[in-house]
Amino acid sequence: MINETHLAIGEKINKAVGLISRDLKIARDYGTGFSLPHSEILLLHIISENPSDNSSCLAMRLGITKGAIAQVTKKLQEKGLMTSFHAPENKKEMFFELTKLGKKAVSGHIRYHEQKGNQILEYFNSLGNKDMKIINTFLDELINSYSAK
Repeated sequence: MINETHLAIGEKINKAVGLISRDLKIARDYGTGFSLPHSEILLLHIISENPSDNSSCLAMRLGITKGAIAQVTKKLQEKGLMTSFHAPENKKEMFFELTKLGKKAVSGHIRYHEQKGNQILEYFNSLGNKDMKIINTFLDELINSYSAK
C-alpha cells in the first residue's frame, strides 16, 4: 500500500533524476577555454582511462556506434584535444591519444565531479554502516527495477 512517505520518496527520486539529467546536458569549460558537451568530455575521460582502446572498443564501452565515435573524435581533434593514429600493423583501426589540452580537460572534469561529490560524501561520512547498507540496498533495488525487462 502506498502512503504519503512513499509518494514523497518517489517525488524526490524523480527530482534528483531530473536535476542530474539536466546537469549532464550543460556544456562546461573544464579549463580549456571553451565549453564541452557531456558526450565529448565523457569520451576524453574514457580514452584517458583506456589508452589502448581502438574506436571499436570505445564504441562498445560506451554503447554507441563507431560512426558516433568518429563524429565526436573529429570534433575533439578540431578543438585540439586529441590526435588519432593507425597502428603500424593494422591500418583499419583508429586509436587516439589526448593532447596536453585534452588531459587538462579531463583533469578539470575530475575536479568538477570531486567538488560536486564533496557534499554527498560529507553526508555519507556522517552515517553509520547500517544506514549506508540501507542506502546501498535501496539503490540496488532501484537500479534493478529499471534494469528488469
